Amino acid sequence: MDDFPVCILAGGRSWRMGRPKALLPFPDAPLLLVLTDRLRAVFRRVYVVCSPVGLSAASDAVQRLLSDYCFDRHILVDPIPNGGPLSGIACAVAHTRQLGRPRCLVIPCDMPFLTTTFLARLASTHPTAPAVVPFTADGQPTGVCAAYNVAILPALSAFLRRGGRRVQDFLQTIPAAPLPFPDYADLPGADRLLYNLNTPADYRQALLWHQEARLENSLSDESSSQPRQQFPKIRLDHQ
Repeated sequence: MDDFPVCILAGGRSWRMGRPKALLPFPDAPLLLVLTDRLRAVFRRVYVVCSPVGLSAASDAVQRLLSDYCFDRHILVDPIPNGGPLSGIACAVAHTRQLGRPRCLVIPCDMPFLTTTFLARLASTHPTAPAVVPFTADGQPTGVCAAYNVAILPALSAFLRRGGRRVQDFLQTIPAAPLPFPDYADLPGADRLLYNLNTPADYRQALLWHQEARLENSLSDESSSQPRQQFPKIRLDHQ
C-alpha cells in the first residue's frame, strides 16, 4: 500500500508501565520491532515518531534501538517536547504532507494485536474524511490509531498552539468519520485488535493471550507470529 505512510507513535514516557512500552519483549523481540516488521511486509513507508534525544531515558532508548536496527532514517522527531500523542500525530501528518501523500495511518507502539488486514480496512474507509477513527468493541474511540488527512494540519497546528493536547478534544473540532466495531468484527481477533498496553497488568494479559493464540492458532498468523528477521540483541536495563 504505497499510498499510505504508517507512523508509529513511540515518544511517550510510559509512566504507568514503568519502562518504555516500545521495548517490551513480545514475547522475545521488542514490541516496536515486532510492529515495524509486521507493517513493512505490506506498507512501504513506515516511520516511527520519537521524542527528541535527551528529553527522557525512554525516548533515548527507543532511538538507540532503531539505530541498532538500521531504522534511523525512518525516525520522525516530534518538535514539541512532552506534547503527548496529539503532537506526535501532527508530526506524522506534517511529514505525510511533505511526502506529497494525502493521508496517513497513525498507530501507537503499544497495540500488539494490530494487523495489516485491519489497517488496510481502516485506510479504505471514508477516504475523503478528515479523519477516520475506529471504535472498540465496547464503543470507545481510539484516536491514536486512526487515518488522518493532511488537510487537518492547519487546524491541528492551531489547536496545539492554543495549548490543546487531548486527541479526543481535537477530534471533536473536525468532522471525523467512525469505523464502528461491527464494520471490522469479521476480522480474526477483532475484539483484541485495539487492545493497548498501559500498565504491567495489561502487558501480562497480552502475553497470556499471545501464548494462547500460538497454542490454539486462533489469531491470524501475522498477529501471533514473531518477526521474520533476526534483530540485534538489546539491553532493556537502560530505561
